[in-house]
Amino acid sequence: MNTKKHVLILAIGMAASLPVLGQASMPQRAYSLKQCLDFALENNNTLKKDRLKLISSVQDKQEVVGSLLPQINASGGLTRNIQKTTIAMPNFVNSMMPPAMQDPNAPKYMTVTMGMDYAANWGAGLTQQIVNLALFNAVSIAKVAGEMAELGVKMTENDVIAQTASLYYGIQTLAYAVEQFEESVSLLDRTLSIVEANKAIGLTRQVDIDRIRVSKANLETQKNGMEQALNIQKNLLKLQMGFPMAEELQIRRIDVDQMENLLQSVTQPSLDVTVLLPYKMMKVRQTMLDKQHKAAVYETLPVITLGANYSMNYMGDRFHGETFHHFPVSLISLNLRIPLFSGLSRSAKIKKAKIELLMSDADERNLAQTLVMSHDNALRQLEQQLRTIGSQKSNKALAEEVYHLTESNFNNGLSSLSDVLNASSSLIQARMSYVNALGEGMKAYIDLKKAVGTINDLNQ
Repeated sequence: MNTKKHVLILAIGMAASLPVLGQASMPQRAYSLKQCLDFALENNNTLKKDRLKLISSVQDKQEVVGSLLPQINASGGLTRNIQKTTIAMPNFVNSMMPPAMQDPNAPKYMTVTMGMDYAANWGAGLTQQIVNLALFNAVSIAKVAGEMAELGVKMTENDVIAQTASLYYGIQTLAYAVEQFEESVSLLDRTLSIVEANKAIGLTRQVDIDRIRVSKANLETQKNGMEQALNIQKNLLKLQMGFPMAEELQIRRIDVDQMENLLQSVTQPSLDVTVLLPYKMMKVRQTMLDKQHKAAVYETLPVITLGANYSMNYMGDRFHGETFHHFPVSLISLNLRIPLFSGLSRSAKIKKAKIELLMSDADERNLAQTLVMSHDNALRQLEQQLRTIGSQKSNKALAEEVYHLTESNFNNGLSSLSDVLNASSSLIQARMSYVNALGEGMKAYIDLKKAVGTINDLNQ
């Protein structure tokens, strides 16, 4: 009867646990590095803004190109003259008559009313640039501005990839550090159980238990701080990716061996600064400065435009009948504008543009040296971190071996509690040093990929 009762209780317990097991069997999606990068490249707000700037640069170019096409305007108007203009003039009518018919008392001046009650007109005009080097150069400037905007998008994409990858690997190493703390807490829990058992039979003192509890509390405090740092890093990654802050973001657990193999497989990359985006941007900026210098020169040159106009004018006391007159007006003109003197302002503008062009040459040389330095520093840093990772990995293995040996000796009465706590502290420090070395190694790896212009490989 008792056996049947136990079977029934077990069956009820399994049935009750099924919904929980079902929920646990569907964990939240964990993002890989590529998935995070794809999401960031699609939703990063800074990148979205740069892409809009690229679209805007296309419209800027179209706006300038439109200035080269014929400009056509139409106009029209209707006027009702309530009080017409009156002018005074010499009384030539009296003086033109034969002397016998002239009135000696006629006024010297007479008044004449001008215009009719109604006036109307409509017309259209055309203007076409024939010779305007400043405007032609503006089209080239707009084209170069588009190239700069396109390079800016690519540079922002590289920054997004580098920053996202750095945060991703940082979260992985922090999560790994939390795991190391949890293992260390478990080791102290095991030691605490042994000490408490020994105290029950009078082999240890209460102060020994308190020392272990203090060490455990310190570890848990450090672990809580690490978890807080982990949550902050996750929020930074969400912000970088454009990921909703209210949603939980899970990333894949670290694969230490895969990370070490990745770092070990890095070969010394060659550097060609001319293919790097910052250098390309510098060259395009120099082209822009050259165009701006030409624009200052072209402002001193003549401008020739073609004009054409046709209009129809109407006037009369009524809108119909014989007193309603209309006549057309048309013309074609070729206009020349020659800048003569501008108070030396154009000369100063040309000299200033030339100076900025010369300054850009110095900026180019400085940028080339900076890019070479960044590559060299990143390579040296990665090599150093590889040595540090190897050293800290061996040190961690040794610390684990020392701890287990000390723990075994303590259980056999050959080591003191202080030896166990010291070995535990050394093990924690060795584990954290190894975790830090991994994190710094991945940071150096990302810096090197960015320095040689292969950061996009992370998204392959």
